[in-house]
Amino acid sequence: MKAGLSSLHAALWLPRFALQAALRIQPQPAGRAVAVLDGEAELSSEKEKEKEAGSGRIMHANPVAERQGIAAGMTASQAMARCMKLTLLHRVAAEEERVQHELLKCADHWTPHYESTSPGLCVLEVSGIRHVWRRRAACGEGMRAELAARKLDARVGFAVDADHACLAAQAADDVLILDGGVDEGALLEKLPVKVLQPSAAVLEVLELWGVRTLAQLTALPREGVAGRLGAEGLQVWQLAKGGAGRLLQRVRPAVMFGETTELEHGVESLEPLLLLLQRMLQTLCGRLAEQWLVAAAEHLLLTFEDGTVHERLLRVAEPTRDEELLLRILHAHLDGLRSSSAVKAVKLELTPTRQAMRQNLLFERSLRDPQRFAETLAQLEVLLGMGRVGKPRLLPTRRPDAVSMAGFLEPAPSAPVRSEPPSHGLPMCCFRPPRPVSVRLEEQRPVAITTPDAVLTIVQAHGPCFLSGDWWDRQAWSRETWEVETSDGALYRLACEGRQWMLDGVFG
Repeated sequence: MKAGLSSLHAALWLPRFALQAALRIQPQPAGRAVAVLDGEAELSSEKEKEKEAGSGRIMHANPVAERQGIAAGMTASQAMARCMKLTLLHRVAAEEERVQHELLKCADHWTPHYESTSPGLCVLEVSGIRHVWRRRAACGEGMRAELAARKLDARVGFAVDADHACLAAQAADDVLILDGGVDEGALLEKLPVKVLQPSAAVLEVLELWGVRTLAQLTALPREGVAGRLGAEGLQVWQLAKGGAGRLLQRVRPAVMFGETTELEHGVESLEPLLLLLQRMLQTLCGRLAEQWLVAAAEHLLLTFEDGTVHERLLRVAEPTRDEELLLRILHAHLDGLRSSSAVKAVKLELTPTRQAMRQNLLFERSLRDPQRFAETLAQLEVLLGMGRVGKPRLLPTRRPDAVSMAGFLEPAPSAPVRSEPPSHGLPMCCFRPPRPVSVRLEEQRPVAITTPDAVLTIVQAHGPCFLSGDWWDRQAWSRETWEVETSDGALYRLACEGRQWMLDGVFG
């Protein structure tokens, strides 16, 4: 390896990772033998903890315990037999996650190009750091000092490729730089095969072969390892040789597409509120542009000084990241909003989505300006009131004219399936709303209809037909319908709900 190459990687490694995390929660006096078991305990009784400790295995031990013959893989009973004063700790998964997060946070302080390789191990691509080749040792000490301030003991390794950097970090006493001046044979001789984290089956075979270190593994022929251990064995052998110059699987921090602003002085008019929303949109649209995304909706939350809250989801006709269009949608909505109190907090969140790329068909018609259509809908809602502009949506019930109002820009759900046979009768012209009438009954059958204009005698009556539903609701509905022929030759549908009769429609 030569320093003249442009690529340079650094590896941050926390030896005894699980033990370091457990000691942050349960610190122990210096000079005490301490080990951590491979299982996480959530037991309340001390006797139950001791019972579980006897069945666990040692995962990591501190140097004091290792000098007394305690090694990873021993059972807790075997370890206690060698050191009666050994302190056994359990793993703390939540703390291990926090420690890994702090390790990545340290890496992010140096460069945005890094990966979370494994628990306690992180690899950075540091070629972009100024004068890094001459300052590798100083950079490594700086990384260790930053982690030491968080009570974490780290090792740092530098190499041209990522896998060699990992090996260097695990062989380092503090900072180790591989640039051709270090005897790599001695490095490989120092590291055990376990640092490559092979599967239990491959590790067992290597132990049976007497292969304990990376130097012994790399001394084996590549073809022989691949033929006997398969693809995993070949991968382990290549890792021991330093890998194949792989690319880092970069950690990409989650991007938030929301902004919240708390105001020292309440806003009472529309103009300053729109200026504030414009600045928030500039920031959010910039984040969308960095991720090649567009906004499909705007979620607005206003908190007033009297404690009331106004929340609204404003859908965008055609997803966009144009600040002016998004601001116009907000302006059209806020123009009709009235409140007796000033705004003290504003929260704006954009719903990100991928921009749809499609080619219109030759005879396909679409909206000339979808955004203008959305603004027109918002202006109509200001004039007519919230929830009064939209399209009818059929509800999954047999109740006549059971619909709800849905916004034009909301995604259309699949229509409810009704297992009704196809109708082959006469078409009916429905009266909306149904016309109230008076009906004279004889023997529970309608014989005459009284309308505001005339009295119609019923010649024939077919029925009744009963419909009901929503039994789970206190306002359950029931409906009785008749199909009747009157003296003037017309065919009507009569309906009765409760005690109110009405004309549903006329056939013809």
